[in-house]
Parts: sequence; C-alpha cells; structure tokens
Amino acid sequence: MAVVSVLVGWLTPVFYFLLLLLFTAFLGCCAYMKYVHMKYDHIPGPPRDSFVFGHFSTFMKLARDDNKLIHDKCIEWSEKYGPVYKLNFIHTVVIGVTCPHATKEILMSPKYTKDKNFHKSIFNLFGERFLGNGLVTVIDHDLWYKQRRIMDPAFSSLYLRGLMGTFNERAEKLMDKLSEEADNQTEVSMLKLVNCVTMDIIGKVAFGVELDLLNKSSPFPRAIEAVLLGLIKHARNLFFEYNPKNRAFIKEVREACRLLRTTGAQWINERKKAIENGENVPKDILTQIIKSAGQGENTKLLMTEVNT
Repeated sequence: MAVVSVLVGWLTPVFYFLLLLLFTAFLGCCAYMKYVHMKYDHIPGPPRDSFVFGHFSTFMKLARDDNKLIHDKCIEWSEKYGPVYKLNFIHTVVIGVTCPHATKEILMSPKYTKDKNFHKSIFNLFGERFLGNGLVTVIDHDLWYKQRRIMDPAFSSLYLRGLMGTFNERAEKLMDKLSEEADNQTEVSMLKLVNCVTMDIIGKVAFGVELDLLNKSSPFPRAIEAVLLGLIKHARNLFFEYNPKNRAFIKEVREACRLLRTTGAQWINERKKAIENGENVPKDILTQIIKSAGQGENTKLLMTEVNT
C-alpha cells in the first residue's frame, strides 16, 4: 500500500502538469485562431458554424448529400457576400473568388502562392498520375510561365477563330443526329450527346484525331467521366480511397488516368516525330504548341512532362 501511495503521489502532479500543458496549448491555439479571424475579418463571408471548426460542418453536410453540390453553395455565398468572400476551417482561411479580373490576377501573379495540398491532390488521383506538372497544377511560377509561353500561340483569339469551321461542322453533325433520333422517336441523353460533340471538337482541333463519338463507340467518354467523378469523390471525402467498398471504382479511375495519359503521350510523340521528319501535319493546336516550344529547353520541358 505504501508503494501505491507513493506512486499515486508521484503521478498526481504529473497528471496536473500534463492537464495544464494541454490547457495552455488549447488556449494558445484559440488565441492563434482569434488572431487569424481578426486578420481577415475585413473580408465579408458567412457566419462561422463554430469558433474552432469554422465552416467545416457545413461542408461536411454538403459532402454527405449526393443531391447537393458544394459549388452551388459557394455561388450562393458569392451572390450574398460579394465576389470575394472568406471561409474558415480551423486555423485556415480560404478566400472564395468569383470575379474574373481577381481570378486572373491570383492565378497569373507570383505574389499569390498556390496551395500545395490542393495541387498535390490533382497531380495524382488515387495514387495514379493524373494532371501532373501542367498549367493547372504546377506551383513554381517560373515553370508555369515557361509552359504558358508555349501554350499562348495555340490559344490566341486569331488562331481559334480559324477553327470555327470545325466547330460548325461538329454542331451540324449533332443536329443531324438529333433529327435522326427525333424521326425515330428515340429518347436521347442531351448531356451524353453534348459531351461527345465536345470531345469530338477537342480531338480534332487539338490533336487532329477523328473520334466521331456520335456514331462510334470509344473508351474516352467513360474514362473522362470516371476521372471527373473521381475528383469529386476525392474532394468530398478524403478517406474515400481507403474504403474497401470503393475499390472497384478506384481501379476504374486509375485505369482511366492511364488510358488518357498514355494515349495523349502517344499522339504527342507521333506528331513530334512527324514534324522532325518534315512530314505534312495538321495545323491544329498540338502542332502549334510543339512548334512554339522550338528545339531547345522548352521542347525538353514539354516532352519531360508528357513522358513522366
């Protein structure tokens, strides 16, 4: 009993010390969160659900409801609080921006650092390389600026106006398809048809490839649908990947990522070799990008991203 009494007597001050330490740490965290709140309180935004967790519970409710979109809630906040508003997540403040001019400034200026965790989440999707080091994901501004200079000529308004013939041709094919289905009194999915036309246009003007998805079957529509849905699932639930029930879907998303990247890399490598051999190549966006990259450092930059 004496030993127990001594042990209890020794543990009691240790317990109180740890309790005091935890309480002090909690007060420190609260003080820091209060500092963050005061720092950004001049920016309008919806009331926080709680002092500690901010708007976290609102987003969790939206994430659990498959009939609601977080983006709709963000638009609602933008309409109520203005094109620039703030959201709180524990010690982090997120700024929502819907103003085109502000968005352009934030995305293009090196003054505004990009969130590493967000860009990492779309660099790989469920462990499979997805967007990689592209314009959307690259964090280093100098690297982004080099890639932007390569892309600029292919997306100039003058060059894009020259592609209107392709846009109009695919639109006419859609109207022919709708007329045919109407004559047969067949129910159609407009979303599916419009997606097919969109991919047809991108395939033609970007890669010079005739997909003709309105009349032919292809794995591309399902692959693109899978990766986009995968992005949504990953954003809604960070633990989605670790749920055994989701393994089949995750496998499909990974295979879709591999299909899209390997096919894109194949088209780019074939076009690059054709240009180097002096062959006739389509005057599409891919050709413009490869030619604008030149034969120096920019070409190496482009091909390194394609092949990794």
